[in-house]
Amino acid sequence: MPVPNEWTLEGKVALITADARGWAAVLAGALAEAGADVAVAGDSPEHVESAASAVRKEGRRAASFVGAFPGYAETDAAVSRTVSELGGLDILVNASLNQLGKPTLDTTEFEWNTVMDANAGSAFRWARSAGRVMTEQGSGHIVNVISEMAERGLTNHAAFSASQAAIQQITRSLSLEWGTAGVRINCIATGWVELNPPPLEEQQKELLVRYLPLRRKGTPDEIATLMIYLAGDFSDFTTGQTIFVDGGAMAHA
Repeated sequence: MPVPNEWTLEGKVALITADARGWAAVLAGALAEAGADVAVAGDSPEHVESAASAVRKEGRRAASFVGAFPGYAETDAAVSRTVSELGGLDILVNASLNQLGKPTLDTTEFEWNTVMDANAGSAFRWARSAGRVMTEQGSGHIVNVISEMAERGLTNHAAFSASQAAIQQITRSLSLEWGTAGVRINCIATGWVELNPPPLEEQQKELLVRYLPLRRKGTPDEIATLMIYLAGDFSDFTTGQTIFVDGGAMAHA
């Protein structure tokens, strides 16, 4: 992914969370291309290592943390290891997501609790752990990658949409709480994004693609460009915002 020369993260350290979608390798690679050293945390050894490998290919240092992160102790430990192994923490990218598409009347209490904790709970824990370092040093950038369903309803996705809206409100509240401490926190809300979308002519046969003003699916590279901007000092006057990368889908809302 070409990164504008002036968008440098040279000397910065980032921590990114990974999930099974495979986006973390693209996003971590972009952070490294911009000059950052990157730690990757997630529960899949395959996806964590893929993201760490993308960092090393850019000639930057990488750290890998594989495991579950169900509480403050685990996220605090990962942040501490990032600081110890890479020399600090300037950027947090919450890029993991747990999806649930199910009729509300069939959604169990366990499923509700799981999707809320895996999404909103996780984002809160990581932000809290990183925020301790960032507020103490007087600077930092947090980027929460969420779904556009934080603001757009979809049948059979009430629990998932609620988890995304919760992250949006965490973002807004923390921007107020930590703004004077030099910490900026924003959301990137994504639409229909695929790691390897089919050729354009094939995409445009799909009904949902024809709903999008741009008539195509997005790619993680298009998220990465905005992420780099929000992760750097050049966005210091931007905080508490949700920016949509969705091919214009929210223009219908």
